[in-house]
Amino acid sequence: MTVIEIDVVFDFICPWCHIGKRSLDRAIALYRKTYPGGRNDTITIKWRPFYLNPNRHGRSVPKSVLIDERLKDKTPEQRAAMVKRVEKIAQSVGVRINYGRMIGPDTRDAHRLVYLSREDPAISSEIHGELVERLLEAFHERAMDITRPEVLKEAAAAAGIEAAVVERWLAEDVGNVVDEEARKYREVEGIKGVPRFRFQGKYEWDGEDLQECMEIMGKVEAEEGS
Repeated sequence: MTVIEIDVVFDFICPWCHIGKRSLDRAIALYRKTYPGGRNDTITIKWRPFYLNPNRHGRSVPKSVLIDERLKDKTPEQRAAMVKRVEKIAQSVGVRINYGRMIGPDTRDAHRLVYLSREDPAISSEIHGELVERLLEAFHERAMDITRPEVLKEAAAAAGIEAAVVERWLAEDVGNVVDEEARKYREVEGIKGVPRFRFQGKYEWDGEDLQECMEIMGKVEAEEGS
């Protein structure tokens, strides 16, 4: 049995992160079905914080405002083409992006919750990942404001985390720790965009090609299992 470790640097407001997670889930399922010994491997995924809008705080804004800010250097035609491409690829992995409602642009508290689920020894890698899935779904598909405590609590409950645990997490002051981890990825490692998938600390994947992802896991299995 091989332990395959995957680290994902991401931010909730990035649609490619939601698409990439769905693609990763599919690649893992296919790997377990098709690769010799794949079903016996242990695959652990750790989700790590990144702030695409590190300086934006405060009130919620329409999601379209965030899109305009991210694509401000593009022409209207380029923006439309990029949005259309994202929607098409998102639908291919079962994601339907919702552009309605006001959205909280500050993802710090959501990352704080994910960080605490990652570091809590009582929380499995699967539940940690499910929390990420529920929060990404809340933002991108349900257009919910993930700065609001009730939205964070709902996502955590849907992931199978007890309410008392969530209340304890939300009361913990780990914001500076999360900020420092996010700063490291931006300023020390030089990450400019997300998601970044890294396998076994050395192999990177772009989050799109499922076959490539399976081949990376197969390579890790061959190296670690030998």
